[in-house]
Amino acid sequence: MAGGIERQAGVAAVWSDAVARLAAESGREDELLAELEGLVAMLDRASGLEPLLTSPIVDDDAKRALLERAFRGRASDLFVDLLQVMRRKGRLDLVRALAAAYRGEWLRRRHRVEVRVTSAVPLSAALRDELRQAIARTTDREPVLVESVDPALLGGLVVRIDDEKFDGSVARELARLEETLLARASHELHAGKSYFEETA
Repeated sequence: MAGGIERQAGVAAVWSDAVARLAAESGREDELLAELEGLVAMLDRASGLEPLLTSPIVDDDAKRALLERAFRGRASDLFVDLLQVMRRKGRLDLVRALAAAYRGEWLRRRHRVEVRVTSAVPLSAALRDELRQAIARTTDREPVLVESVDPALLGGLVVRIDDEKFDGSVARELARLEETLLARASHELHAGKSYFEETA
């Protein structure tokens, strides 16, 4: 199973590199990213759509017509043409992997890095800015934060940077920020402030 996922990711990376060059030539890099991520969100919402697009039993002409009706005139020609090429090659099963690979390529071309941050309480604006600065200093890239809250962390801070291991300097920066967050969570508990009341 893991080998199949790795192979799929490898094929998606090849597609992503090709389509990223086309998007760059036409100045549609941001637009294509939004369209690919929108399609993934659509597949999440409409559970029957993905099996329909990827099933070898469904007539290929029906798939072609469906893609044209759903997207032509509503999305860029580059996006629709990409889906039609994937259909002809029998690779619509790569849509999710392609969207992920293209996002990675989009970040790389802009010298950015995706940072997934899980904290016990929502990050304050000041702490968020401090975290961005710390990551920028240690990675030499502009961080794009994806935040989530898990009260079970009890004041901790979990940061995942583009699936990379932290070197000593990053670890020290994050340890210092974790102490700041822990102090904030402790202060709010002592003050009787409830995170659950705030978000109810």
